[in-house]
Amino acid sequence: MAERTVFSRGVAAPRTGTYRIDPARSTVRFTTRGLFGLLKVVGTLAVREGSIVVADPVEKSTVRAVIDATSLDTANRTRDKHLRAADFLDVETYPDITFTSERLVETVGTWTLFGILTVHRVSRPVELTITAAEPTEPTEPTNGEVRFQAVTRTDRHEFGVSKGKAAVARHQAIDLDLVAVLL
Repeated sequence: MAERTVFSRGVAAPRTGTYRIDPARSTVRFTTRGLFGLLKVVGTLAVREGSIVVADPVEKSTVRAVIDATSLDTANRTRDKHLRAADFLDVETYPDITFTSERLVETVGTWTLFGILTVHRVSRPVELTITAAEPTEPTEPTNGEVRFQAVTRTDRHEFGVSKGKAAVARHQAIDLDLVAVLL
């Protein structure tokens, strides 16, 4: 096998090619604070579709993902209904959250994917720190499955989601766990 670029923490970049994100095995998790900062709120969103192109050189790689805003789940029906409503995410009008990468950059052993996140029809730049990119099996998989993991932090006010300023935290920690299959 040819030598591959090493991502953060010594994890090798997957082989070049186009990967389809598997929605059934991919998740977006978020953590924020509620109840005036007293309550930790953890939730998930489903990935609707997406693709990852691992290029040579790896810095030319691209990502496109669509997240299903209607799938928001915090394990609290009342809260979920409120967060999906018009005064927060307004999922009836804006059912999709999208991410499109612009560039991939290595800085001191850490890889950062820069891109545009669109929520509530407002687009803002975000930086995803790649924490893992590895085969779903311990050795090079024959089916080309790869798990990508990344983290970021967002500010909901920047996307026009500013209702409940005192009761709901402004920032969210986002953890992405994506399984993708080589086409």
